[in-house]
Amino acid sequence: VLLPLAFVRKTRAVSGIGMMIASYVFGLNLWVWGLLLTYNLWGFLAVFIGLFMFGVGVVPIAMLATLFKGMWSTLGQLVLLTVLTFGTRFAGMWITSKAQLDQTKADQATDYVEAHAAADVMAAGSTTAFSGPPSAPLLSSNYFVRHWRGELSLGISYWLNSNLAGIAPLALIAAVNMMQEGGYSLRAISFASLGTLLFSVIAWLWSIVGIWRSANHHVARGGSSGWATAARVMVVFGIIAMVGQLSANTLPQIKEYALIATGNDPLGNIKIKVATNGQSVIVYGMLREGAAVEVQNILDAVPGATTLVLNSAGGRVHEAKLLARTVRNRNLNTYVEDLCASACTYVFLAGKDRAATPNARIGFHQPSFPGLDADDQRSRTQDMLEAYRAAELPEAFIQRIAKTHSEDMWYPTRDELIAAHVITRVSFGGEAAISSLGMRSKQELLLTWQSIPLYQAIEKRFPGTSSEAVERAWAAKERGGSDGDIQNAVRSVISETYPRLLKTADVSTLDGFMKVLINELSAAQAVSGEACTILLEGKLNIAHTLPKEIGQQEEEFLLLALASPPTTALEPPDPAQFTQAIQKVRFNLPQKYINVVDDMAAYTNQPDLVCEAMIAYLRVIDALPPRERQVALRGMFQGDD
Repeated sequence: VLLPLAFVRKTRAVSGIGMMIASYVFGLNLWVWGLLLTYNLWGFLAVFIGLFMFGVGVVPIAMLATLFKGMWSTLGQLVLLTVLTFGTRFAGMWITSKAQLDQTKADQATDYVEAHAAADVMAAGSTTAFSGPPSAPLLSSNYFVRHWRGELSLGISYWLNSNLAGIAPLALIAAVNMMQEGGYSLRAISFASLGTLLFSVIAWLWSIVGIWRSANHHVARGGSSGWATAARVMVVFGIIAMVGQLSANTLPQIKEYALIATGNDPLGNIKIKVATNGQSVIVYGMLREGAAVEVQNILDAVPGATTLVLNSAGGRVHEAKLLARTVRNRNLNTYVEDLCASACTYVFLAGKDRAATPNARIGFHQPSFPGLDADDQRSRTQDMLEAYRAAELPEAFIQRIAKTHSEDMWYPTRDELIAAHVITRVSFGGEAAISSLGMRSKQELLLTWQSIPLYQAIEKRFPGTSSEAVERAWAAKERGGSDGDIQNAVRSVISETYPRLLKTADVSTLDGFMKVLINELSAAQAVSGEACTILLEGKLNIAHTLPKEIGQQEEEFLLLALASPPTTALEPPDPAQFTQAIQKVRFNLPQKYINVVDDMAAYTNQPDLVCEAMIAYLRVIDALPPRERQVALRGMFQGDD
């Protein structure tokens, strides 16, 4: 019996093969039950129907189920299966049981009348009070109570009612599945799932208690002690198995569903903010219960929003699906600068334009939930993979996700994300107005920056720099600028300190700057030629675009250079020596690169070529003999303006 039940429960639908397997097993079960009955009309009818389902009758059923697969609802299939396998069987049992109950009640009534009649006779001839023998308790007419008391036959309790206890929760499971597909809230679904689990446990308890008590009465009813012992042994085995399942699966799920259903989702918190320009809604944190509705309410209040900015490690898959539906319905773009992993990817993939910075981490893995057994894990993983197929991700990419355990995380490379069409565009960062959300006043912003070691060093070497940076950043915020606009305003101030710093720097500082610049340009070139040219303009967001170690290298260089005392005794390089060094550099460059270096503005539409030329030019200078390199660097950074 467990085989078809497990098949139906895990697949959440009864396919043609499932119908066939279920019909075979239940038909055989019905046949065995018929043999165990007393040889009356209903027993022979059960044998006949069981053989029919086990043999010829199963073929058209399987064909019919296959023909209408995908058209029937899960609940409809369950009803069909229940009617086919138990309708006639239960009717026969009920009639037989009802007849036995009526006969028992008649016997009890006769005994009651005879006992009281005898008492009346004795009372008439004696002064001693005599109430007669105590009457036996009347049998209940409630079928479920009779099973619980063990009043039903062992065959009915074991073969029929245990099957009913296993099948009854399937209707609830089907209802929960329909709630998930129907867009119900996670809290409502959790409440229904909690009820289903509790009902399953109660139904199981009702089943085994009734079987045990029926086995205790089986011999007194004229049954075999061997069958009674066998039933008790199976009950013990069932209890052992159920205890393991309760501790490993059922109880953890009951706890999790209870927390979600009561509005106490333990997953984490979510923060939702609206960009100052009203064009973006920023979502931070976990997609816990109710997150989709919260985001949708914010979007309703900001009709001009075109982009959903995501920074989330994941959350509830159901909430992610609901939010993804909102993104698709509103035709929103999705954007990631930092992290979007697990369930968050459902939302990201729903975006019309899906942009991410080179340093953004977009992670995939199998879904997880407390108490999942291997079959449940496979089922949920298949559901997730189907969602990714619906998003038109390549099958090889999907299979890579399928192999990533729920405790691990796969972060594809930028090239893998582009090839799989996960992202439609690489962003250089700063597209959303997120930074300005923390700017409440210029004074607060100034105090914040003055607490950063790098800004402290810049302010110490070049007083007034921090105030100027704050003024430019605040002006960009007031204009409704994006993060990129604000960061460019700040970076422009820092960039202006470079010539002032290098003009009085020693040779080792100039060499260090050359190496930092080459590394930054090479890293930007790995992103794109456009990123490289933006870096040359001093407008690239290094933190979101280049590897972390590149940004750390630049910061370390600046701190060291700012801490070095300025060299005031420097004389301008000899023009003739400088010209000679540059001529040697040009001699080692291809003519196409020389053309770019001489007139970079003429090649703005060829960013890759500009990037290649500048990297080649700087590398040739860096490879010069020490004396000539010093002349070239001093001429470039310490010569006359």
